[in-house]
Amino acid sequence: MKKVPLFSVVLLTGATLFGLLLIQNCKTNTAGFTWQKSGKIQWLTEGKDTVGALTPLTIDGLKSSEKIIPISEGVYRITRTVKNVSGHSLDSLRLTIDFTVPGKAAWLMIPSVSYNGNEWGRGLEPKGFQKDGAWWSFSFSRSAIPGATYSEGSKWAIALWGDLDDQGTPFSCSLMPEPAKTTHRLIWPEEEMPLRYSNRDQYAPGFRGNLTLKEGETFVMSAVLVVTPVLPDHAAVKAFLGKAWEIIPHPVLPRTEPREAWPLATRFVKESLWAEEGVFRGFSIGLWLRDGGWIQRPGWKYEIGWAGQNASISISLLEDYLRNKNQESLDKGLLCLDTWAKYAPQPNGLIRTHFDYIIGIEKSEEVVDACNLGQAAADFLVAYETTKKCGIERGNYKDIALGICDFMLRDQQASGQYGKGWKPDGTCLYREGSVGAFIIPGMMRAYTATGNNAYLASAKRAYNFYFDEFARNGFTSAGALDTWCIDKESSLPVLRAALMLFEATGDSAYLDKAEKTSWYLSSWLWHYSVPVSDSSDFKKYGYDTFGGTAVSTQHHHIDAFGMWLVPEWLKLSKYTGNPIWLEKALATWDNGNLCIADGKTPYHGVIRPAGSQTEAYFQTRWSGEPGYFHDWLVSWMSALRMEVLRNTEDWGMLQ
Repeated sequence: MKKVPLFSVVLLTGATLFGLLLIQNCKTNTAGFTWQKSGKIQWLTEGKDTVGALTPLTIDGLKSSEKIIPISEGVYRITRTVKNVSGHSLDSLRLTIDFTVPGKAAWLMIPSVSYNGNEWGRGLEPKGFQKDGAWWSFSFSRSAIPGATYSEGSKWAIALWGDLDDQGTPFSCSLMPEPAKTTHRLIWPEEEMPLRYSNRDQYAPGFRGNLTLKEGETFVMSAVLVVTPVLPDHAAVKAFLGKAWEIIPHPVLPRTEPREAWPLATRFVKESLWAEEGVFRGFSIGLWLRDGGWIQRPGWKYEIGWAGQNASISISLLEDYLRNKNQESLDKGLLCLDTWAKYAPQPNGLIRTHFDYIIGIEKSEEVVDACNLGQAAADFLVAYETTKKCGIERGNYKDIALGICDFMLRDQQASGQYGKGWKPDGTCLYREGSVGAFIIPGMMRAYTATGNNAYLASAKRAYNFYFDEFARNGFTSAGALDTWCIDKESSLPVLRAALMLFEATGDSAYLDKAEKTSWYLSSWLWHYSVPVSDSSDFKKYGYDTFGGTAVSTQHHHIDAFGMWLVPEWLKLSKYTGNPIWLEKALATWDNGNLCIADGKTPYHGVIRPAGSQTEAYFQTRWSGEPGYFHDWLVSWMSALRMEVLRNTEDWGMLQ
């Protein structure tokens, strides 16, 4: 069997590639775009402007042919078929589809993997597009759109992604910016080179799959190319992501009825997460599997918001009392809120966001963060109103929320920026990233509760700061508390704030900005089902990646966080009339309700408590083979599920 060198594809240099004359007849055209063939190169032009070129695949012993089919204006399906005509088997083949664009790219993205090279942040995730002179290549399964790459030049925005065939044949992508050109590449078979990003800030040796073609055998590769004019503030991603949602096949996921989801969530938090330790009365952050049984995590375990969600859970239990007259729900919800209200507030208006410090079981430096503080401000105001509905007065809840907001009024910078983290005494430790935007929804609730225009003015200034920063950069950052990187979580408050400001002011500019933020969030939303083996957890227990959201550039796996977007996307669809946001709301809702334990079915040989759900799903080679999940039954999924239902007036929208 003859070996073919791995890099035997002929790559034309920028000078050669873009110095050729376009002299052949039109092959395929839509509107102003025209495909022309010069030699073996397929050129895409618009008028006299060269958009880019489909580079030929030249490997000894292989015959290659291409078919370009227009889907709509600027959107094409490219099919490349190769046939072994060598007279013998060919091994170790590396087949590609390359679309090369002239000029230096101004901004680049591999959705869920790299945002302009991931230069922002302190993490050790892949930076830039090369490692020690070798181009990074990533499995299709790391990206929310299979193997997608995106670039913006001086005039055109280009996106290329791969089609999964009926066998789910894996492949990879690479984005290769150079001074005179940028190449979008799809690669068969699957590879991750020169290293594989295998866990947070960790790497494993790279790998390449093996592709062999017997004499006379053919192999078919397919891709979708989207070309659109560049728009300010990276807004052209809308065209690419809109087409991806339209074109890529979507599975039909099982839908959990709200009336089934609600009692499972309340049962889990009351039966499995309730904790009493010292003066603490509230909810554990989640369960670990130890020695064949479930225990509450022994450290870093009591949090007002974010992963622990004590305030949101408590409000939902108050709501459960109102809906179902469940006295246990009222008692536990009220006791948890009262505990935080008694022990967490500080004289300066801040509250301590992790109770572990209050009861003396956590000894690290204490930081109160914007994620938790923003949620606490909003949640204590909601709790104040909800307790009144229960016939109970808790004026101190409102005081706590306004104390947080008043501190932020004093601490806010002239630019509009809030902080990210403070010492309990009010000393700001850092302000970087988008995470300060979590304060805005709390500030808006304070304005609604009091009519004080100072809160509205502060929220507007902060929103302008964080949205403008997002628009310039093309990403948001630092939302995940355990990382400093580009992520999707920090864009949630930017979206939520835009809708709250629209509702408060009627200014439709906020709707436009909400949609721009939602397109960015869409770059983290899984548009397809990642094929996995029949022996995987995904297949055994019925998980599907469609509708899930990747965590961050530092964490290449999927979670159900997107479920928190459901009320916002339902509103956005209603306000704009754009059905895509309803579709995405339902996709994230369906995904977020997969694999909820019924208290009877064993997972990994152990019965999970009813209503529990694991946090992370590994769709790519992340600490193992694709298609598995672990046994970390964290509280936030149940909390967010109940919060979504609380904030969705018509449950019929989710049925």
